[in-house]
Amino acid sequence: MLAKLQSKALGAGVLLLSLVAAYFYWQRVTDQRDAYRAEAERQRSRAEILQEHQQWQRQQIETLNTAMAERDRKLSAIAEDISASTAALDQLGEQNAEIRAWLDRDLPVGIGDWVRELQRPADGDAVQRPDSTRTPHQ
Repeated sequence: MLAKLQSKALGAGVLLLSLVAAYFYWQRVTDQRDAYRAEAERQRSRAEILQEHQQWQRQQIETLNTAMAERDRKLSAIAEDISASTAALDQLGEQNAEIRAWLDRDLPVGIGDWVRELQRPADGDAVQRPDSTRTPHQ
């Protein structure tokens, strides 16, 4: 009888240990599943943020492309105006000896420097003026 009781107690102990082991295994699996779900949600949120940023970048590129196209259009118009003005001056010089003599003269003092200053990049789109601190005949 004692052997029977010991056998039942041993069987109950093994069963209890098996149940405890199964519970801890299930708990570990559940914790891993929850961790994977949390990581998946974090990655989903990160992907949404990256997609929003990518859309913003596309909008910025589109805005820049539009601005550059407008700038190119304006520069082309300016180049055409300069070319037309130069051609008109050349034609005037060919038709009138007085104008030709005037065109062949050296530039007045400071004009060459002023034109070079105009070609330098300025803050914003402001037109640069000649340096007023210079003395004439420099």
